[in-house]
Amino acid sequence: MAITKKAAAPKAGTALATVGKNYFVYVNTGSEDTPEWTKVGGQRGGSLSRKADTLDASNKDSGGWKSTLQGLKEWSIELDTILMANDDGLSVLDQAFLDSQLVQLKFEYPDKSYVTGWASITEMSLEAPHDDVASYKGTLSGVGPLSELKKG
Repeated sequence: MAITKKAAAPKAGTALATVGKNYFVYVNTGSEDTPEWTKVGGQRGGSLSRKADTLDASNKDSGGWKSTLQGLKEWSIELDTILMANDDGLSVLDQAFLDSQLVQLKFEYPDKSYVTGWASITEMSLEAPHDDVASYKGTLSGVGPLSELKKG
């Protein structure tokens, strides 16, 4: 008689990896007071980057070691999407780029928690190779801070 064994389930509270396909970028197509979040369709990648300038605070009393402090902060989202027909989110981003308008964005995590912020669109590139799907790649550069993480 064969004995069937099952893999053990992780203990409660065990940290598990998350899958990138469950993170999404949205653009506000409503108003700032009553946002209407429209998903940017065809997403292949949406990387949220947060950085700070490095300030050198080294001095003679630091024992020959560099000492650094955090300076001005910035954030951006690198967006990589397939060009989908009739995609409202991408149409809004495209028009905002042409009109030099800021957009309000939401970056959503798998558990539906999210951060929001205003951004300028500093790159929108259309790629249309002869042997692959058409895609948009863009850089959405933060204007001011991201919100604190909000529960979804």
